[in-house]
Amino acid sequence: MIVVPSSELRNSYTELTDKYLSTNQPIYLTKNGHGHAVLISIEEYERLTREDMIRKIRDGIEAARNGDVMSPDEAEAQIRKELGL
Repeated sequence: MIVVPSSELRNSYTELTDKYLSTNQPIYLTKNGHGHAVLISIEEYERLTREDMIRKIRDGIEAARNGDVMSPDEAEAQIRKELGL
């Protein structure tokens, strides 16, 4: 695990990203000694996004198999309610 202060990223962006992102290792950034953010490569972000999308599709298929579905009108009404429209 690579942990660096956010100031180091600001001062050494190219060196850090060239050294670590090519290995697909995330860079954990700290601010005032506490976790603040994580920097990952575009490839890793896309992989994680794909995995999340696949999981959501699988969850939707499983919900449909279990009959846990609603009509388009019901879905629209629920969305409108949640958005206060």
